[in-house]
Amino acid sequence: MRKLLFYGVLILLILFIPFGYWVYPYLTTPVMVYDVVIYGGGFAGCASAYNAAWLAPEKKVLLIVPESTSHLGGLGTIGGQNFADIRYWQNQLVTEGSFLRWFRENGQFYNTQKMAETIKKELAQFPNLTILYQQDIKKVQTKKLDQGRCAIKAVLLTPIFRGEQGELSWGKGRLQVEGKVFIDASDEGRLARLAGNTLLVGREDWPAEYLPPDEQKEAGAVRQQAATLMFRVTEVKTPSIPEQKGDLQFVTDYFGSWAIIGGKETWQNNPVVRQFNEHYGPQGFAIKPLNAAQDGAGSDEWWLNMLLVFDVDGRAREMDRGTRFFPQKELEGQKTVERAWREAREIVQKPEFLEALRQFKVVEDGQMYGFGEAKLVLDQNNQPVVGELMYLRETVHSKPFALTTEEVQHAGSGPQEGKDLDNYEERIGLGYYMMDINAYLYEELWQKNSFVWPVTEYLRPDWFKAGGQPKNPVYLPYSMLITKECVNLLLPGYATGCSSFAWAEIRVLPNLAVLGDAAGVAAARAVLYGERPVDFDTEQIRWVQEKLREMGARLEK
Repeated sequence: MRKLLFYGVLILLILFIPFGYWVYPYLTTPVMVYDVVIYGGGFAGCASAYNAAWLAPEKKVLLIVPESTSHLGGLGTIGGQNFADIRYWQNQLVTEGSFLRWFRENGQFYNTQKMAETIKKELAQFPNLTILYQQDIKKVQTKKLDQGRCAIKAVLLTPIFRGEQGELSWGKGRLQVEGKVFIDASDEGRLARLAGNTLLVGREDWPAEYLPPDEQKEAGAVRQQAATLMFRVTEVKTPSIPEQKGDLQFVTDYFGSWAIIGGKETWQNNPVVRQFNEHYGPQGFAIKPLNAAQDGAGSDEWWLNMLLVFDVDGRAREMDRGTRFFPQKELEGQKTVERAWREAREIVQKPEFLEALRQFKVVEDGQMYGFGEAKLVLDQNNQPVVGELMYLRETVHSKPFALTTEEVQHAGSGPQEGKDLDNYEERIGLGYYMMDINAYLYEELWQKNSFVWPVTEYLRPDWFKAGGQPKNPVYLPYSMLITKECVNLLLPGYATGCSSFAWAEIRVLPNLAVLGDAAGVAAARAVLYGERPVDFDTEQIRWVQEKLREMGARLEK
């Protein structure tokens, strides 16, 4: 009897005390169940949410916005990147669908708050769509399948917030979200990474002869394209009409909002700018020729894209440090996103930075145009107003690459020619821009004893010899959106399936909105018919194409 009592008490202690200690938080975690779960509040995520909610009105759709503010649009709004990177082909805009709707309402150089409100108003019409703001993924639960594959079952969410010094932190509370189809539309591929997908980092797929020695040593320890911190200024002077002034080009969109492009000669030759770059470049910060856009027609304030931040690992967050989610392979001097954000904001505040910015001016007939009298816009804490997000240009890429460098560079003018013709049958949209690399290291800006811009042809002479910039849009294949490792995951964000060099074109927001549109339609098809995105064949892809056309997407050249 004593033995029975002893073992009974022992069993209770083993079962209930540890079980309660470790499992109780999960038992008390609220659980929400959705059909489609979208991670990422930028253009790609919002396009996905719009199409999924529209096409599957009886299904529940969730959009998770992992930013520290309650706004939609990501980099294109709270990130300050209000200069829409478009490239016309035969005098036509080929990135249509959701992006075209937003473009028509806001213009190419737009007010970021208005763009966020435009998107929010669009998504508010769907009663089957829920938006969770200021929540991020702490954990991903998967189910193992055959052939080494998995399916995502749920994500565990925790609130996030930004402190006074710019640091991001986890808040209190947790929420478990279960779903049937998941979409990673994020800038860092966090959902794909935490689900265990194999991803290449930055330019890991480049030929070794084009990589510096420290990036050749170990797989996964390579750089990603330079990031940028957008910042806001006032007192910018424009001419009365759009025109070229010196090395600055002044243009307007159809709403009358201004933009300024250029400054290459100033950047190369002005002693103040050169001195700034020669001093801060080795520390990982450099000014580049600028893109600047008025914060909507009539505004006194402008957003500037000109401060490059090198050695930022877009996967690395201070919040994850010490966990298995923090990158295990890092190069010396690489920065987390939070550290890069804080240090870049400090650079913007330095008097020598503002002095260098003011060199981007032109004086004609006694009139000054450009940034000669520019002032930083300050917040209530006397800090410069900067983007809430770092402008990350690259993070990770899914392999095998469904979109290759050759397909992008040598895309044809129609379905009968070009290296992308094999993508035609499964096309889900068109991608088009320059293959634009903003350098990986400060030293890469220095070629042949002078500063050079752009740098693409110097970093990849094989690309330049092969023909340089693409002349035609590329067919984007459905297979870009899927990964063989995770059967219910779609990837319209940075982790999409293309080579690093192809990504140099695809990375701009209009192209990502095209991918987001397709991912939303594919997710709707999957939950309406009880299918898995990874299994889509001719019938399903044709359905996706038909619905995309109905919703205003362009699939033809």
